[in-house]
Amino acid sequence: MYGLGSSMLLPIFPNFVKEIVKNDTYVGYFYSSMAIALLLAGLLSSWLFKRFSRIVVLGGVFVLCAFSVMFFVFANNLYHIFFLEFARIFAAMIIIISLALLVRDFTASKNLAKTEGVYFLFNNIGWFIGPIIGGIIARYFGYEPVFALSGMVFLASFFYLAHQDLVKKHPSLMSNKKTSVSENKTTDGLSLVKRFKKFFSNKGLVGAYLVYLGYLTFLSFKSVTLPLFISDQGYGSDLSGLIISLSILPYILVEIPIGKYADKKGLRTPIVCGFAIMSICFFGVKIAPWFIIDALFLILANTGSAFIEPLYDVYFFKNTSKKEEEELYGIFSTADPLGKFLGPLIFSISVMFLPIDWAFFIAGALFFVAGVFALRIKS
Repeated sequence: MYGLGSSMLLPIFPNFVKEIVKNDTYVGYFYSSMAIALLLAGLLSSWLFKRFSRIVVLGGVFVLCAFSVMFFVFANNLYHIFFLEFARIFAAMIIIISLALLVRDFTASKNLAKTEGVYFLFNNIGWFIGPIIGGIIARYFGYEPVFALSGMVFLASFFYLAHQDLVKKHPSLMSNKKTSVSENKTTDGLSLVKRFKKFFSNKGLVGAYLVYLGYLTFLSFKSVTLPLFISDQGYGSDLSGLIISLSILPYILVEIPIGKYADKKGLRTPIVCGFAIMSICFFGVKIAPWFIIDALFLILANTGSAFIEPLYDVYFFKNTSKKEEEELYGIFSTADPLGKFLGPLIFSISVMFLPIDWAFFIAGALFFVAGVFALRIKS
């Protein structure tokens, strides 16, 4: 349901922002500025999880996300959309962290990659349906109904979560509620500086961080560039929504097999192949003579991302103990704001000096470098 609510906005939001800021470059800068909200959420997540149960936190941010999206209906200037998007992105980041930890809580270590694949499969079904719905509604009825419907999906997620007694009674979640104040002072644990030092002194965790960073840079670059590129070619939000939805098919088709392969053979090969596919497809967008081929490359590039999506958390969890995961996952999740900052920034700097298709070429070169780095991952 989270994927469905969020993905409705994908085909419309860059163009919605562009209507206000009037320039492709400024759209990229707007998206990059949201990295502040992601960084804040990543750093505060450990504090929140030590003081409240994950279910309480998750429910609260679902409500925040719902009202932030619905109030876009009334937004008509840059200050409005900045404030509302800041709140939405903050909430979305906490949701992502919470769900990742819940998957770990309910999964045996030996089956983690496979379970991550199943989790992302169901999540991506929502991401597949949402852009089609959002694009078609926006094309024929405008942006406002999309914002209203997306917000209602987040509210429905909150009410669904409130009735999941099996999840709420899970021991690892209940223990968070009973943590005393004195224990919190102790487990504030390592100071923030010490946690960063501990994290980045572990080569395995640094590798996991960089893989996650590359994956997120791809997602953030694609989320701002694809709708604007399609609009630049003269097509509407309905086609944008269709291409975004078709881009989810590789995730649905390959993530479970990739998870099973990684459990048996290791992480390096699928991660290297993932970055290679991203790079080749983005180069293809630059050199393709017709838009239909561009669209095909844009869809296929997501196969590379699908190779990596079920594995970055596995890479992290395999290099930390269960006792340390909450303390260090907030540091790991700071790759999210950095990646969400870099992707739109690559786009903005590219289109300042070059046509929009060159942005894909530049991003493709960067993902090629990421693939070379990934060759160093231990099998």
